[in-house]
Amino acid sequence: MLRPACPTDAAAIADLVAMADPLSIGGLTGLDDPAAAMAAYRALVQSASGVASHLHARVFEQDGRVIGVVVAYPGRLVVADDIPAEARVTEAGDFYIDNVAVFPEHRGQGIARRLIEAAETTAIGDGFPAVSLIVDERNHDAFTVYDRLGYAISGRAVVRGEVFHRMRKPLPAGAGR
Repeated sequence: MLRPACPTDAAAIADLVAMADPLSIGGLTGLDDPAAAMAAYRALVQSASGVASHLHARVFEQDGRVIGVVVAYPGRLVVADDIPAEARVTEAGDFYIDNVAVFPEHRGQGIARRLIEAAETTAIGDGFPAVSLIVDERNHDAFTVYDRLGYAISGRAVVRGEVFHRMRKPLPAGAGR
């Protein structure tokens, strides 16, 4: 079942995000100690503000357990004038998918696709012209999923020394508000 995330999902969301992008937890919290970073990240997910807030997440739940997550929000929340162009992950006017993760034992069932489509539906409803994301150049499986869903490479970004493809999917004109 796909549903909006709630504060009680924080531990599962943190586990999923850490699995998908281990460096993002420390990057968002500014903490080097993994246990401290995870605790701080769980608190960020439980809060009602910030890009890590549960308010920006939808989860996929099966048998009462969260097994997948998409974290997505307006690009303006992560675009600032002082961010170098090579580090920009999105454009201010796009809806940005920050993270999509499904536990390994549940992959191959279309859950990631459903999570991505849920983010796209939110973007359409909120009147965004496009959805964008970044994918590690070495993550060919994720790239293939996004390519099949209509995302195209729109540039590159270098984040924490890693090179990512910037990918973007225009949304139907007039589909939003």
